Amino acid sequence: MRYADPSQCPDCRSALPDGVPVCPTCDLLVRHPLAVDLFRTLSRADALVGELRAASDLFHDRPVPAATAPAATRVSSLGGPLVPPSAAPEPKRATPAPPAPPLPPYPTTATPTPDRGGVAFASVPKILLGLGAFCLLVAAVIFLAVSWSALGVGGRTAVLGAFTLTAGASALLLHRTGLRIAGESLIVVALGMLALDVYGAGAAGWLGDGSDGAVSVAAGLTVAVASVLVALLRPAGQPRLVAPQLIAGIGLTVAYAGAVDVTDHRLVPGHLLTLLAIGIVLVGRVAGLVPLQWSVAAAGALAWFGSASIATTDALLDPDLHQLWADGSGWSLLVTAAAMLVPGLVVRHQQVALAGASCAAMVVTVVLTLPSVDTDAATFGLVALGVTTAWVAGLAVLPRMVRPIAIAPSAAGSLILTGLAVVTGAVAVARWADDIRPFTRSFDVVVGGPAPVTEPLLLAPSLLVPFAFLALVATDRSRAALLAWARVAVVVTGLGVAATLTSYDVQLAAPVAVLLLVAIGSAALRATGFSAVAVLVAGAAALATVPSAPLTAVVAGVGAALALLLATLVRTTDSTVAGRLAAAPLLGLAVAALVHATGGGIVWVAVPVLLAVGVLAVVIARPEVELTAAVVALVALPGSLGTATDPGGLAALWLAVAGFVVCASALVNESRRHAVWGGAALLLLASWVRLANLEVREPEAYTLPLAAALLALGAWRMQRSPAVGTAEALLPGLLLGTIPSLLWVVGDPVSLRALVLGGACLALTIAGAALRWSAPLLVGASVGAAIVVRELGPYAGDFPKWVWIGLAGALLTVVGITWERRLLEVRRAVGFLGRLR
Repeated sequence: MRYADPSQCPDCRSALPDGVPVCPTCDLLVRHPLAVDLFRTLSRADALVGELRAASDLFHDRPVPAATAPAATRVSSLGGPLVPPSAAPEPKRATPAPPAPPLPPYPTTATPTPDRGGVAFASVPKILLGLGAFCLLVAAVIFLAVSWSALGVGGRTAVLGAFTLTAGASALLLHRTGLRIAGESLIVVALGMLALDVYGAGAAGWLGDGSDGAVSVAAGLTVAVASVLVALLRPAGQPRLVAPQLIAGIGLTVAYAGAVDVTDHRLVPGHLLTLLAIGIVLVGRVAGLVPLQWSVAAAGALAWFGSASIATTDALLDPDLHQLWADGSGWSLLVTAAAMLVPGLVVRHQQVALAGASCAAMVVTVVLTLPSVDTDAATFGLVALGVTTAWVAGLAVLPRMVRPIAIAPSAAGSLILTGLAVVTGAVAVARWADDIRPFTRSFDVVVGGPAPVTEPLLLAPSLLVPFAFLALVATDRSRAALLAWARVAVVVTGLGVAATLTSYDVQLAAPVAVLLLVAIGSAALRATGFSAVAVLVAGAAALATVPSAPLTAVVAGVGAALALLLATLVRTTDSTVAGRLAAAPLLGLAVAALVHATGGGIVWVAVPVLLAVGVLAVVIARPEVELTAAVVALVALPGSLGTATDPGGLAALWLAVAGFVVCASALVNESRRHAVWGGAALLLLASWVRLANLEVREPEAYTLPLAAALLALGAWRMQRSPAVGTAEALLPGLLLGTIPSLLWVVGDPVSLRALVLGGACLALTIAGAALRWSAPLLVGASVGAAIVVRELGPYAGDFPKWVWIGLAGALLTVVGITWERRLLEVRRAVGFLGRLR
């Protein structure tokens, strides 16, 4: 007997059919994850029973089959060897049985107990000593604050000295004896007391009449120097203390903050403390004190950044040449640049040294060219362009080893040039949009508006130089990559030329012509991504000509032709998709502009645009074209409806044209056969809108003849083709004959029309059931039910609320009983099938 038997239910032990998720006898979930775990446990039990049987047979000297005979090294599940209690001759073994699957291996050692959560043993003294050091510092501060005024000069000196010396000596003594954590904690107390000593001396007037900033400088420098000295000590060959190495950087930071506050020359303290930090870092590098190097380097970097920020702000606020160099900001920036070379010299790493040299070159370049900011925009732009061009050229011609030095100044100059180009382009767009009124001008449209802020003639070169920089720093510098960069640069230069022309009082046709040339050139490149650029630029050119209706018609027409060429002739995927997406919007804009150019108003735009983009969607039956055509047609409709004298008639005409276009696409394109339903719905909706517009109250005179014709055609189709269903053949005619009348019945339920329509629905339902036709049965039942509900509506409120609640409860009860009965029948059937052989 096996415990784990997949053919039996583990609970009731009845037979389980293959693949059933629930036991048909006891409803146990046999596919649940818990059932899988149970099966694994029972399999383990079977294995243990087999091992126990083998051990028992061996103990009683019984013959053991080969499949379960223990080997010489076999162990039990408890880890001990399976050997007989006394030596006995080996019994005669029976004929070995066929080999069975090997038993799973069992561990021979105890399973290790998982680690318990909690605080590690080594962390306890760290926590206790750290808390103790903090308490000592707090106690010292409170003692000084409370007892300071009661002590004399001698008492104060004795207390301060005693506290500091005791803490420092205790720290070194404990560290010497190997108590590293205790030494670290007490040295923090000693250095904190040293800082309090200095602040107390300043408060007592021992340091003269110095301000709080001067006392902070003295305290910070004292603690920093003392920390460095203590960090250099190695009592009895013990490792150096880490806490003073970290506190040294904190002391330098406090000293810098106090020095900035106490002096009027805020640049000098930053440079001096940066120099001091460099010296300490060199000492730490020689002594191998890594924490000291990082903490002091961070403090020095903070002092360097503070002085650099102050110098840069002063220089930008007053960039005059004399003031820059006479007042010291320029010299301070040069010192700041020189400090950037130090990290590379200290760590002696080539890449770090080159990065520092590049940043230093950038700062020096900014300092030398900063006086141009105080001049006019043209001079500033020309200086920025010339200097950036020189650095970018150096990036191309310098030796490979020193070439990275030119990266930072080239990047900074490229950012400045890009900012100037953005300003110039924004002003050009503002000039174009200064007096924009769509479709109100002729061809002679002159660009006017605000004067340029920068020099427009520098726009195109200011765009070329950053592209050259990007191409030179790119990782891929192959010929193909450089050619791709060159193509992008040509397109961007063309856009810059168009913006440059827009910055002057020229005819609008001039920059638009440049945009069209850029679009045509981009399309002619046939490269990845340039087709999208071509249609975007063509669209921008068409939108730019909106003030002139004739010019918009020409430019949008050219753009539409370009998009159609990309969609039909070019065989690349991106070109085809870009052309299909842009063809309908450009064609719709061209048609709208042509309507205005020929004297028509906005009221005449919707239908011609719909017809044009609809024909395009019929000719190029692709989702991209059809979707954009539908969007363009819908966008053009509200404007025409808002200005029409007969909006109902225009809406009916628009719907009729839309239905005609959709049906034409279904007839011409085999893949769009299903669209005939949408076309029929649009045509039907057009007739309803027109009837409503004509205030027709009897729709049957228009709908019933058409419905009878459709039903006759459908019946003829069913007779000719037995495979055709009633939904395809009769459903359109049935809907046309019933739905319009149903809409009137909803508005007037108590009428002769409602009686006649109800009788017709009853006849359709009976005929559909008798003939087994789904369409008449479905339409008759659905429309008849709608009529019944509409007739019941006015009287539904007269019934008591409990009637509706009772009906709902009865319905739910019937559904629940039926559901449970069907489920029970299914389970019985499954169990019956499972017992069949």
